[in-house]
Amino acid sequence: MNQKFRKSLYLLMASLTLVALAGCGGSEETTTISSTVEGLTEEAKDKEHTSVEEVKEEPVEAARDLGGLHVIMAQWAEVVEPEVKASAQEEATWEYRHDMMDTHKFSFSQQALGKYDTLLELLSTSSLADDPAAHVFRIHANFVLAARDSGLLYDLATLDSIDLEDPKWSKSLMNTMTVGDSVYGLNTFGRPGLVIFYNKRMFEEIGLDQNLLYDLQASGEWTWDKFVEISEKLTRDTDNDGVTDVYAINDQSGNFAKAAIFSNGGSYMDIDENGQYFFDLESTESMEAIEWCDNYWKSDYAVSPAHWDGHREMFYNGEIGMYLGSEWECTVLTSDKMTDDWGMVAFPKGPKKDEHMAIYIEDAYVIPSSFSKEEAEDIAFAYDIWTDAAPGYDGPEDWKSSLYPLYRDERAIEETMVLLRTPGIGLTDYSSAIAGNIRTSQAVEYVNWGQMTPAEAVESQKPLWQAEIDKLNSK
Repeated sequence: MNQKFRKSLYLLMASLTLVALAGCGGSEETTTISSTVEGLTEEAKDKEHTSVEEVKEEPVEAARDLGGLHVIMAQWAEVVEPEVKASAQEEATWEYRHDMMDTHKFSFSQQALGKYDTLLELLSTSSLADDPAAHVFRIHANFVLAARDSGLLYDLATLDSIDLEDPKWSKSLMNTMTVGDSVYGLNTFGRPGLVIFYNKRMFEEIGLDQNLLYDLQASGEWTWDKFVEISEKLTRDTDNDGVTDVYAINDQSGNFAKAAIFSNGGSYMDIDENGQYFFDLESTESMEAIEWCDNYWKSDYAVSPAHWDGHREMFYNGEIGMYLGSEWECTVLTSDKMTDDWGMVAFPKGPKKDEHMAIYIEDAYVIPSSFSKEEAEDIAFAYDIWTDAAPGYDGPEDWKSSLYPLYRDERAIEETMVLLRTPGIGLTDYSSAIAGNIRTSQAVEYVNWGQMTPAEAVESQKPLWQAEIDKLNSK
């Protein structure tokens, strides 16, 4: 009830009181008061009618109906709804998906329709036959550039059913999949590789604070020099028999060199302002990083496992104080496998870079261009829903909730992960696009094995790289 309406009723009640008090008066006065009452009554009715009209709700728009569309996502591993959900968030995610599928009349399945290196071919052959094997294809990181340049992908930037500005999408992958104003593939925010896990107990044993790496990272002092200084302290002979028992880090030369190169502002291959790829291992930043790696390896701070796949096991067993790995490995650094507490920081930064970096090697989800616009709109609409976070877990900070159970401390999430997700920190390793045709780590492996100097190793590999880069640039 609005203020004017309440005022009218108040005047009406006052007038009725006057009528009662004037019962013994003359007919003229009674007629005047009655006329006033009638006028106020009509005004009150008009105000009440107007008030009702003001709160009248607009009709609710009908939910978008996809008409029973069954969206198939092609990938190399089948994903089905688990009978027992691992967390409240997972429970909420599947409840939200079912609610959306019921509301919008569609279904969605993630099917294993090939291997990681065959799905692009499946997309190509089935699309050219005008019978796509799936509505959405997962394309491995090694083949995203080939897929992007194939002419077989739908331009997602032309669709109204998906918001490319949504912060859930990986900006580094979107940059890779963008040509001009066209966007040919998406993925949600991925998990970074090339991070440093460290054993807190082993740091304390050599007199270092267990939070030292977090503090150095926060102050901007987590640099190559500090890394070498700490490596020297961690590497030791614990029983004085002349044999090193504990090392600083695992020796995985390809990953270590890649982390060093990108942390110094270099890369294996890059792209110029004209969209042309070029060999970048010979740049000042990249060469400085390879030379630094060469000196580090000669210091014997790193150790190789007895088995090629034993790097993480050395960290479990306390044979190394730091472990260079991928962030997802927090899921397997569980207390039943590693009793010591651990932390996680970014790779230290080199002298040519002012900030830390994160490498995201991401697969792309794409829609074949053989679908009509109407079909592509519906497919994109369904995919967008499928990748949404459930209500209650969709706030700007809610991505952290699923990580807390995986880590031993909050600083890994509140500081390191926040840092690695900061815009501009995530970098694209374009060399993954040719990794299927060339051994991208060969040059640094020659250096690690002591077979060549950094300059010789890079020069020996340049013709092989250039041949593959020329193929990319000719498309």
